[in-house]
Amino acid sequence: MGAVVPLAFLLIVLILAGGVAVAVLGRKRSVRNYQRLLRSGAGWRQVPADDLWQRVRALREFASSRGLQDHFHLAGQHRGLPFEAVQLRRPPGVGQRVFTFGVAVALPRPVPGPELRLARSGVFGALGQDLRVELGDAEFDRAYLLTSTDADFARRALPAAAARSLLGDERTAGVVLEFGPEHLVAFRPGAATPESVLPMLDLLVDLHGAVPWEELSGR
Repeated sequence: MGAVVPLAFLLIVLILAGGVAVAVLGRKRSVRNYQRLLRSGAGWRQVPADDLWQRVRALREFASSRGLQDHFHLAGQHRGLPFEAVQLRRPPGVGQRVFTFGVAVALPRPVPGPELRLARSGVFGALGQDLRVELGDAEFDRAYLLTSTDADFARRALPAAAARSLLGDERTAGVVLEFGPEHLVAFRPGAATPESVLPMLDLLVDLHGAVPWEELSGR
């Protein structure tokens, strides 16, 4: 019996040490990813945390009741447009020990207007006052869920050519696109790495160029 207690204590110490080692390795991996991101574009820089997640509905939903921590925030220009990219961290829930990560990329929205969300079917569901909007393209309407509080705005914001271009676009896998009050945003769960951020950033810039902002400004 006397030998059992030291063995149990040793086991507890090993478990705690293993947890610390995993956390340290995870932190080092995150720092390497952030450094790689900063080197991905000329003039890209780390900037102070802000409240972007509180102003974007998809991010608030990811936060749930736990809130989000702005773990790493960078800004710069890509293909002529200013952008922000954020690594978000959601604290563990009750009975949990692990943080959950998500990454968001945002461009300034040129024209204010109703909110709109778009993702492949199954990624999210229509909530609150959102209406499911169909564009009349049967293949697109099966493949994507488009929601907005203003169906007419949603149809005008996403012309047929833009919708068709998304059908075979693998960059949209697992990504929620949102027209927020101030930003055009792409969000997905996971880590902020060049492999996750750069395709989302290119996707947003392409979508930004496909939206007829001048027509929408005359609403």
